[in-house]
Amino acid sequence: MKKIDLHVHSNYSDDADLTPQELIEMAMDRGLAAISITDHNLTDAISEALELVEDNNLEIIPGIEFDTNYGDNILHILGYYIDYNSPKIDELLGGMEEAKKEQFYGRIERLQQLGFNITAQEVLEKADNDRPLGGFIAEVLLAKTESKEDPRLETYYTGEKSDQPYFNFYLDFFRAGQPADIPCWKPSAKDTIKLIKEIGGVAVLAHPGSTLSPEDEDVIDDLIEAGLQGIESYSTYHNEEEVAEWLALAEKKGLLATAGSDFHGHLKPKIELGGVAGNDYNIIEQLRELRRSNK
Repeated sequence: MKKIDLHVHSNYSDDADLTPQELIEMAMDRGLAAISITDHNLTDAISEALELVEDNNLEIIPGIEFDTNYGDNILHILGYYIDYNSPKIDELLGGMEEAKKEQFYGRIERLQQLGFNITAQEVLEKADNDRPLGGFIAEVLLAKTESKEDPRLETYYTGEKSDQPYFNFYLDFFRAGQPADIPCWKPSAKDTIKLIKEIGGVAVLAHPGSTLSPEDEDVIDDLIEAGLQGIESYSTYHNEEEVAEWLALAEKKGLLATAGSDFHGHLKPKIELGGVAGNDYNIIEQLRELRRSNK
């Protein structure tokens, strides 16, 4: 059975570290038949990855992961087989990138106010490009000798949060309501789903268990009305019981159940590329059918 991973991040995302070429090499080493590089609010890796696989058997599914708002909740919406050269998506992503830059500099300023010794320039140099990379903030800060003496950070070195220090720092300081939380503009989930369909893609709700419960059927129904066609039922965010619940809901609502690891590289070291159950190639065949039905 051919295996896939439909939720993978490259270093174009603001919290991942492997290049498209490194991801492709890793996928081939692990015997995967296809991957989708679904970077956060960016399509830059798609054309690069497609060029890199021209001479091998790995299939690249054009994809993206949008950060969106749904009321007071944040939902991540995956778009597969999108027209990544569409002016419509360029306009939306341009606005989102400006908002992310403002958030990045705001986070740095807030950390400085909290007494941490860190600058934006240090993070940008570590990231080796001019994008604001939130995931690298923790890496830069925790690499400092003085940080190892800060009792607020001890847990990320030797404590219970040392298994995924950068990711856990991100959750503890940058999530809503945390000390360095800086709000960032996001499009609505429903408008984003409609856009994905307009540009030829298939919209899928990513790792739903991270923000929703299978009991939130009213939310799912609302998203279906906007054009949602799938749920990432198989996810590293879900245990076996939760996978079963999201599979049942997908079947009940007539949605495609997809599989994705949400691989980020060393920021989430517990997650392996292709390391998710249910990642059979027939999901891609069903995605293609949905794409054709949308035309």
